[in-house]
Amino acid sequence: MSLPHSPRQSRLHHVKLLRSETIGRVLRLDDPQTIGVSSQTLAEEAIVEGNLALAADLIRYYHNEMRIMHNIMRTWIQDTIRYMVLKSGTEDGSATHAASAIMRTFDAYPFGEAERDRAVAALDAGDSALTLFWLERMRLAFLNVHDVLVAWMQNLLSSIAADYQEPAVLETILHTHQDIWGDRYAAWDQMTPWEKVALTVEGMRGGHFSGMGRRGDVIVEDQGDRFMVAFDPCGSGGVLRRGDPETGRSPINVTLHGVNQESYLWTWQKTGVHWYCSHCAIAMEWLPGHKRRYLLRPLDHTLDHGAPCPWYIYKEDRLIREEHYPRTGHRKPDEAAPVQE
Repeated sequence: MSLPHSPRQSRLHHVKLLRSETIGRVLRLDDPQTIGVSSQTLAEEAIVEGNLALAADLIRYYHNEMRIMHNIMRTWIQDTIRYMVLKSGTEDGSATHAASAIMRTFDAYPFGEAERDRAVAALDAGDSALTLFWLERMRLAFLNVHDVLVAWMQNLLSSIAADYQEPAVLETILHTHQDIWGDRYAAWDQMTPWEKVALTVEGMRGGHFSGMGRRGDVIVEDQGDRFMVAFDPCGSGGVLRRGDPETGRSPINVTLHGVNQESYLWTWQKTGVHWYCSHCAIAMEWLPGHKRRYLLRPLDHTLDHGAPCPWYIYKEDRLIREEHYPRTGHRKPDEAAPVQE
């Protein structure tokens, strides 16, 4: 494996691994020039430039990016299995125990830890080629499992739609909402707009392996009243629908129940939405519109599987454009109206 070419002008000074007091951990709060660049790519550039301390920090951070999303996916699957066991008539305690036991291996298995440690050890030993080898192996340790978990989640939701009718998909996502999105975005309203961008990008960068190289490359643009964060493709639902641009793997074949046949406010009033992707409508638009009046993070979903997927992070809630609201059955809040408790 060869080293990448050193860029003509270093961009590493834009990388900012800083502790966010709002969420209580280190977050890549980079400048716009690098916020959407894969942590793996930046670690490689740091090696080329001899900035070994930054390279080691980025390797460790990249591992954490991937582990966070791995934990989210396995928790989502565990909660969904629990829901299915409850629907079968089993008591709550037994359902919780069964779901936890099924997912225990995914919780305890040390994905990428040996590869991370070997990459850092090779870096300390001055062996750049070996560092790159283990860095790539670390990515693959998570990526292959990640894609299986995404397909598994799609298939679980498809089974729920088939066995319990389509509205049960909404029911199960609400069942797991707090464990997944509620906890992750608990501090959203206390975060700066750029922290919101950084947290969003982190999840879709190393977390979901977005971009054509599946390394976690994300498009970020400042559009005045908002930031646009776009994925081409999104590394979870986008790869599920489009196929894997890195390996050429085909899109995941869906059954009759793999997409919705009826339109709902929580599927943007569309049919043909993959069940995996429906959680974006629910967690980012439909449910926040009910709970906080304002949408959390609206997006431009399209049924064109080859198109990028843009999300929007507004600099203030009041700036969220009116056009986003009607598709999930909401109206833009009247700033003068009192909040309904």
